[in-house]
Amino acid sequence: MNKLDKDCTYPENYRQLSESEQEKIDKLCPIRKFNLKFDLKKLYKLIYKEPVIIYNGQNFQLTLSMSENYNIESDGTIYEGDIFLSIVKDNIVKDRIYLANNYINLSDFAAAYQHYFITSEGEINTLYLIEVEEGISPMFWKHYKIDNQKMKFVLQDMLVNVKNGVRYQIVYPNQFNVISNKSVTKIDSQELKSCEDEYDKEEYYSCYVDVYKHYHNRLKQKINLLNKNNNTIKKSYLKLQKKMASSCLELPPPVSGNRGETDPYLSKVMFCLIQNYKQEITNIEKQLAH
Repeated sequence: MNKLDKDCTYPENYRQLSESEQEKIDKLCPIRKFNLKFDLKKLYKLIYKEPVIIYNGQNFQLTLSMSENYNIESDGTIYEGDIFLSIVKDNIVKDRIYLANNYINLSDFAAAYQHYFITSEGEINTLYLIEVEEGISPMFWKHYKIDNQKMKFVLQDMLVNVKNGVRYQIVYPNQFNVISNKSVTKIDSQELKSCEDEYDKEEYYSCYVDVYKHYHNRLKQKINLLNKNNNTIKKSYLKLQKKMASSCLELPPPVSGNRGETDPYLSKVMFCLIQNYKQEITNIEKQLAH
């Protein structure tokens, strides 16, 4: 998704360009380079009446189906239909994931699309893009594998773009990484307190990542100090951070890239980690005091 974000964010005047100029920009995008065309019109016509089997194995089947909420244009074209991929065994749906939609109306000035790609190894990738007047940007990427024994889609990793130079990389079961293009700035104590006091786990504000980084860095400093004072048992920050992330990432992940889903998720995960960091900082300070 980092590559997509770099090459596939279209310029503001894209629609005003000539067809040849648009084609030049399209060729920069890896989706176009690898000829991954996401025209769901034929697929909608194939599955809108009943699920269609796309894989028929010895132990299970994979089927494509769509929601009953969709629109049909005068020429019969179906749009705004959610497409799902299901694992079916003995005619029973064991698990299901949201796969695609060719048009999601967000407002008068914004729309979204969800595309998918299934590899020859059976791994599933979904990509949620938002289109506004300024261009099209990838916002949310998910990568699944299929557990043949448990008959489950297992989410491997996600990448969430919040469009202010910050991305969140989640690798299950125990990695939460903040990737930022912004220069590192130290949050002052008043701003820190103000943001913490007003922290809303159902919303997402840019200061949350500053609070997260503050306690993240402070914990690393405390661990380094503790290890300097203790020559026998060394505390590993990476192991501790993964343990904390493992518990916080048990929260149900967003189904789609809609900000109404991703914002509360990121806010809750960071809040969980911040509380864990603060508690561990307190524990280390007690050890240092002795």
